[in-house]
Amino acid sequence: MRLLLLLSAFLIFIDATNGMLISEIMADPVADESLNEWIELYNNESVEINVSGWLIGDDSENDTLEGGLYNKEGTIIPAYGFAIITDDATRVYDNFNVSIDAMRLYVDDSSIGGSGLKNDGENLSLYDNHGNLIDRKTYNSTTDGLSWAFVNGSLHKSSPTPGFSNDGSAIINEGCDYAVNFILSKTLFDNSSDFTFKLRASKISGTPTNFTMKAKIEDLNGKLMKEYSPFTNESISTQRTSSEFTPNLDEGKSYILESNITAECDDGNSENNFDTQIITIKGKPLDEKSSISIENVLDLGNDNQAKFGQVIRVRLSAYKGNTNKESIAVWIEDNNGRSVSKQSRTGLKSKYMNYSITIPVQIDPNCDESFDNDNYMIKSEGLDSQDEEEVRIEDLTDSMCDVKIIESKKSAAAGFDFDLGNFNEIVDADSKLSANIVLDNNNNEDMDMKLWSYVYRGSKSYSGEREENMKEFTLKANSLQVVELSNSLDGIEPGNYKFKVVLNKNNQKTNNEITKDIVVKIGKDENNGLEDLEGKEVYGKAENKITADFADSGIVYESTTEKAKNLIPAFIILLSVILNIVLISRR
Repeated sequence: MRLLLLLSAFLIFIDATNGMLISEIMADPVADESLNEWIELYNNESVEINVSGWLIGDDSENDTLEGGLYNKEGTIIPAYGFAIITDDATRVYDNFNVSIDAMRLYVDDSSIGGSGLKNDGENLSLYDNHGNLIDRKTYNSTTDGLSWAFVNGSLHKSSPTPGFSNDGSAIINEGCDYAVNFILSKTLFDNSSDFTFKLRASKISGTPTNFTMKAKIEDLNGKLMKEYSPFTNESISTQRTSSEFTPNLDEGKSYILESNITAECDDGNSENNFDTQIITIKGKPLDEKSSISIENVLDLGNDNQAKFGQVIRVRLSAYKGNTNKESIAVWIEDNNGRSVSKQSRTGLKSKYMNYSITIPVQIDPNCDESFDNDNYMIKSEGLDSQDEEEVRIEDLTDSMCDVKIIESKKSAAAGFDFDLGNFNEIVDADSKLSANIVLDNNNNEDMDMKLWSYVYRGSKSYSGEREENMKEFTLKANSLQVVELSNSLDGIEPGNYKFKVVLNKNNQKTNNEITKDIVVKIGKDENNGLEDLEGKEVYGKAENKITADFADSGIVYESTTEKAKNLIPAFIILLSVILNIVLISRR
């Protein structure tokens, strides 16, 4: 029986303490905040609760509750009754209409919590005299003269009702009107440094509250150029203006400026929450005329000369102006206009753009010695422009004119070569896989080409549709052309895949194909540039590419004779081993 009574008393105590609520918070009174702040408690139970020794506090400090009557009777809150917590020097009862039935509680400090109730919001916690958490409320930024009242399970901004029911006091929708505007001196600017702007936030009507403003700049194609957040949860009385921004954008283009503002109130006019401006930065007039120039010649020896049969690389600087022409050709000829090499070609697509490109050129082996050791002219032509550079060519490349190799070249001379130049088999996920395809037309007729590539595993393509990056073009007779293909690897998982290049010549039923194994690894940003034990990059050197938008490369084309030449050392070693075996067997 005694145990049952103790259990009943314990249950009554639990019910009683759980029934005490923080029901209203006045953190931002009109004047003398430290003397006029208060917290309202509500006993939601049918029994009285003694809060003597209880604690109220914020995240930094707790204060003990004390009563205003003798014998601690001032700390007993009747059933369904209210109590008001203030500091001991309060003026709350002079400046607010407080119910005479509300119990008057004080904290043992000069302010509630660490240093008074914060206007930008905080957590308030109520503990019993055993340290148990009874209630916790979190309020947001305040409005001058309004309280936070607990209504229908949540806090709402309210007209203050200390010691009275909160029903009907909450201001669920606080009407207001906030606007944002760009401040520009003009919309047409002479140059990039001339373009500056500011942003202005204005309170047209309603009570002061916090607001957030954002802005961005895009080009006319929707590409994001700049983003700004001049104000985040900032307060405003009438108007605020941001500091000056200088975006330093590219010249010769137009841009779209967009801004928006959001406020912690019910903004009844959403039309002025946004502002849009279009500006143009003139800069220097774009050059309509295209140009190309030979910058330098790579792969020459210490004597600054080339050999017959060698592959050299010619680095070009090009500007494509207002022309629809795309092709650039490079070749070598003698003083009589006879070609000493095939034509190597590449294409430039975008207008009004500077390019730095490197193109390989295969010099003729000159096995019949029809050309002398002499100075020859490297010719570059395209985009209605041309340039030339002298180069000295002497001697044959070693073993280029071996009988078997000559036969191989004669066989290839009437055909077609299709190869993949300097391909990197290891690529990053969420990147682009670029490949340079070398097409060598040894025929006397032009050839219509369709060329595409894709990344796959099994029957599934992981770089979009299989023919998504198809290029169609005509490969001129007796010319060499380098074509770049790119495949997007967005969303692909790391692992092993296959890369296939497909070529269709003259709409033939049968395609030519090149297939390579590739490894897709985690991007460098994700693995934080992991290095192996020797401090070298785990996945090796990046690939060299010959494209229209980079400055350096490795050789992307190797002739049939060069490949045959590379096999000669292995052939000699094998022959030596066979001879040794024969000699030993005769002993």
